[in-house]
Amino acid sequence: MLSDSTKGFVLVALSILLLQLSMEMMQNHDDAEREYQTACDLEYRALMGNISMPDWELCNELDQHRSRKAALFMITLASFVITGLVGTVMILPSNED
Repeated sequence: MLSDSTKGFVLVALSILLLQLSMEMMQNHDDAEREYQTACDLEYRALMGNISMPDWELCNELDQHRSRKAALFMITLASFVITGLVGTVMILPSNED
């Protein structure tokens, strides 16, 4: 069997990979947010000089897409934090006598 410290190091390594994945998910969410803002945000469109009405069906699809991207980002970020904390706790020495 693996010792607790070995499991801890594995979890910390996994958390580092999850950090990279969460950063990628954050960028994907930012891209989806920017796409929604460009296509559907009336205030942003007016500032850019586009006064036409947006396609509301497309806006609904973009809104769902950005919601999925936000959920994926939050899941990967939570996984990063949890695995990092648990791994760190498993690495630290315990006071067992």
